[in-house]
Amino acid sequence: MMSYNVSPINPTSPVNMTEDEWKSRVECAAGHHLLELYHLTDMVEGVLGVRVQDEPDAYLLKTYRTFFDEVRASDLVKVRFDEKPDQGPGRPLNYSSVAQADGVLKQRPEINCLLHTHIPAATVVASLECGLLPVIQHALIVFNEIVYVDCDTGNDEDAVRDVLDQLGDKKIAMIRNHGVFVLGKSVAEVLFLTITLEYACRCQLDAMQTHAKVKTFDLDNAEQLAARFTGNPDNEFVFDGTLQWEGWLRKLDRLGSCFRE
Repeated sequence: MMSYNVSPINPTSPVNMTEDEWKSRVECAAGHHLLELYHLTDMVEGVLGVRVQDEPDAYLLKTYRTFFDEVRASDLVKVRFDEKPDQGPGRPLNYSSVAQADGVLKQRPEINCLLHTHIPAATVVASLECGLLPVIQHALIVFNEIVYVDCDTGNDEDAVRDVLDQLGDKKIAMIRNHGVFVLGKSVAEVLFLTITLEYACRCQLDAMQTHAKVKTFDLDNAEQLAARFTGNPDNEFVFDGTLQWEGWLRKLDRLGSCFRE
């Protein structure tokens, strides 16, 4: 596995950085802990990259050998576009993490957070010819954001560019036989979409295991139905994680998480 070596981040409090950068660090660290809490991680593998709020050409990543529930705001590595991270002695930063975050955040300026992960139910459904079916309402939330991409096992810049070209302006790439990319305007949105996607996929697989005929929403009109469901102005529910974010942070605080350190 190719990796960059980076020096440990020096500041352990927001005194040595802008308020916006510290806020981005806390949100990024919280996102890592929440992914672990919801069983959406694969040991140390996977990428959660977050754009720094007051530096649009910079983003934050965890060091490669750090588990998601060990991530602290002060330990995140700041990387700038087209610049190699610090090559001094320290812990490794996975090369593919840099390629993925760099590619996504440069090509999609409206995106501030990306996740690449290998969550089991979504990975299995991505590998089914039928893909995600509109079995439950959760599927409708993400249905129109999904593009299916054949896996070439590559993690370099060309592979990321290929995924982005196929993704267009959508937010979820289900990579067959591999995993998923989930993009969002915030950490909260990425978490919400990922949790919703995995839940919808798990319910579909559970339904299939009954060997009974599974009734879905109308497949011929699924895209239109999903658009009406998520775009209904009378619906008080917001599908971007903003309703859940503060509660998620309270949950982490109750658990004694180190994400704010």
